[in-house]
Amino acid sequence: MNALSKGLRALRELFREPLLATWGLYIFLIPFKLLPSGYPQPVDAFAIFMLPFAMKRWDGKLPRPMRDVFRALTWFTIWAIVVNVGWSAILWEWGVTVLNPMYYVYNATLFLLAMILYLQFGDRFLKATLYAVLAITLFQVAASFLINFGKVRTSLFFNNSNQLGYFSLLAACLISVTQRRVGLGLVKSSIGLTGCAYLALLTASRSALIGIGVLFILLMFSNPRVIAIAALAAIGLVLSGGPVSDAIDTSQRRMTEDRDPNRNFFEDRGYDRIWENKEYLFTGAAEGHADRFADDTKQHNLEIHSSAGTILFSYGIIGVVLFTIFVWRVVRGAQRRLAFMLLPLLMHSMAHQGLRFSLLWVLLAIFVAIKLKPAVARPATAAIPPTQTRTSLMISPSRM
Repeated sequence: MNALSKGLRALRELFREPLLATWGLYIFLIPFKLLPSGYPQPVDAFAIFMLPFAMKRWDGKLPRPMRDVFRALTWFTIWAIVVNVGWSAILWEWGVTVLNPMYYVYNATLFLLAMILYLQFGDRFLKATLYAVLAITLFQVAASFLINFGKVRTSLFFNNSNQLGYFSLLAACLISVTQRRVGLGLVKSSIGLTGCAYLALLTASRSALIGIGVLFILLMFSNPRVIAIAALAAIGLVLSGGPVSDAIDTSQRRMTEDRDPNRNFFEDRGYDRIWENKEYLFTGAAEGHADRFADDTKQHNLEIHSSAGTILFSYGIIGVVLFTIFVWRVVRGAQRRLAFMLLPLLMHSMAHQGLRFSLLWVLLAIFVAIKLKPAVARPATAAIPPTQTRTSLMISPSRM
C-alpha cells in the first residue's frame, strides 16, 4: 500500500503542471475516433491548443540535433504541400489532395511541440507521455473484456482494426524506447508490453503482430528479464479466456490464408502502381485522386497500403531523398540498441500507410529527445551557462 500511495502521489505531482496534464490527456484520447478515417479528429485540437502556451515559455532555440531533424522534416513538409497543391491546380480538384498535406503540417507541428515540451520539462515530459500510453493501453485491454464490439477483428475505439494494431505497435516501441530512461520498473514495463501484444492479437493484424514479435526478440537481447515477466503475464491472459482464444484462432487463420492467389504481396499493397506509372517517379503524383490509375482489371482506386510506397509514388524521388534525410537525422548518433527499437516500424511501413498517425510523430520526437544528454533538457526560461551552447531554430527556407 505504501508503494501504491507513493506512486499515486508521484503521478499527481507529475500532472500538476497544466501543460503536462493536457499533453497526457491528449495521448490518452488518441484512440477515440469520433469521425470517419481521413478526417481530422476532435482530439487533434489539443495539440493546436497547447502550442501557443508551450511557445510562450520557449526561448525559440533548439539543440543542434533537434534543429537538424526538424529542418529536414520542414523541407519534406514543404515539398508535400507543393506537390499536392500543384496537382490540385492541374486537375482543378480542391478536395482531399489539399487536405492531405495538412496532415504533414499538423504532424510537423506536433513533432515540434513534443520537442519544446521536452526542453521545458525534461524527463518529466517523457514520464507523462509514457504513463499516458500505459494508461490508455491498459484501459483498452480492460474494455476488450467488458464491451462486446461484435467484430471478428477488434478495433475497439478506432475506426478499423489496422489502426488499433498500429497503435499497439507504436505503444510497444515507445515503452521499449523510454522505459530505461525514465526508470520504469520491470513489472510495469512487462505489463505494458503484454497489453500491447494482446491488443495486436485482438486485431489479427499480421504486420502489427510480426512487428511486436520482432520487438520482443530485440528486447530479449537488451533486457531479457522484461520478456520473462511479460511471458508470465501473457500466460495469465491466455488462461483468462474471454476474447483471447477467438483472437488466437483469427490470427492463426489470417497468418496462413492466401486471400488472393492471383496477386502477390506487392500487387496486394498497390506497389505495382509505381512501375506502371513511371512518369510520376521524379516529382510524385500527390496523394488522393487514385481513380487516375484505375483500369478494368485492377482496383487501383485506393491509396497504396505502404508508407514507403506512398512517399515514392506520391512525392517522387525528391520526396524520398528529403524523407530519407529526415529519418537519417532521427537515428544519427543514437545507441545501436535504441535504433533497433525502430526496426518494427520500418517493417510495418512496408505493408501499411501510417504517416498520418500522430503517435508515430510523438515517438520520433521522443526518440530524438532521448538521444540528448539529460542535462540538455532544462526549462526554456532558465539561463544557459556559457559552456553550454544551443543553436537557434531557423525555419525560413532561405536559411535552410
